[in-house]
Amino acid sequence: MKKMKIWLMAILIVPALFSCEDDNDVVDTTAPVITLEDPVSGESIAAGSTMEVHGDLEDDVDLATYSITIHDNFDGHAHGRTLEKFNFSESYETEGTDVHMHQEIEIPATATAGPYHFIVQAIDAAGNATSFQDDSNVEIEIWITSEDAPHIHFTDDSDIEIEELEGVVGEALAIYGEVESESGKLDHVQVVVGHMEEESDHEGHDHGRVLEDEIFEEEYEVEGETSVMLQDLLANESIVVSQSDLDELEEGEHLYLIVRATDEDGNISRNAIEIHFD
Repeated sequence: MKKMKIWLMAILIVPALFSCEDDNDVVDTTAPVITLEDPVSGESIAAGSTMEVHGDLEDDVDLATYSITIHDNFDGHAHGRTLEKFNFSESYETEGTDVHMHQEIEIPATATAGPYHFIVQAIDAAGNATSFQDDSNVEIEIWITSEDAPHIHFTDDSDIEIEELEGVVGEALAIYGEVESESGKLDHVQVVVGHMEEESDHEGHDHGRVLEDEIFEEEYEVEGETSVMLQDLLANESIVVSQSDLDELEEGEHLYLIVRATDEDGNISRNAIEIHFD
């Protein structure tokens, strides 16, 4: 009888022990959450300046590290030499469940101008990492600018600079302007007419993200030239915007003329102007 009582007590105690272990040994399977404040998508940072990075990291248990990576997003077909593509990769240790991220990154004065990918990743103490597969990494495009990069100007037919291009539905756009390189020679110029979605940062600055649908896109080889006129590049083109093109615009989207120019050193500049229709 005594042995029976001991056996029954063991049956009752063992599940209770496993229950306590289950309550105390909760497995952490959730990756951190990243909120980036600065820089914002499309932001321009001058070569030779300091870029401020601000954001927040959150985890349900404990953070461990985060990393910042910057690398170029160039098209790779400039025919000349490339000065110095800027690359940055650094990891930072941290801890806690809610951390404010603040770093200052020096952009070399010699950095080649153009678009760069800016990426933030994070890992918690249990080894859970953010990823590209579920979009928990933060990846945006920023632009490094330089006075040595090509300059793009939009003008009217009287050579007066404009801030908005006037268009008429169903008629060819009248496009004027100049692309010039003050420190070297141009390589190629790309002209796009397409949708652009506006993104505003917390300070109210607008930054555009070009969408996939383009009404017009063409690239022109201008190797060796120091200056080209947009009206000359487009002399044989007829860029017409229809009402159906405008009807496809969704809320927050605008139609833009976007010019991207590359010089012989690989510096890339981009300028965009909204096309307004009465």
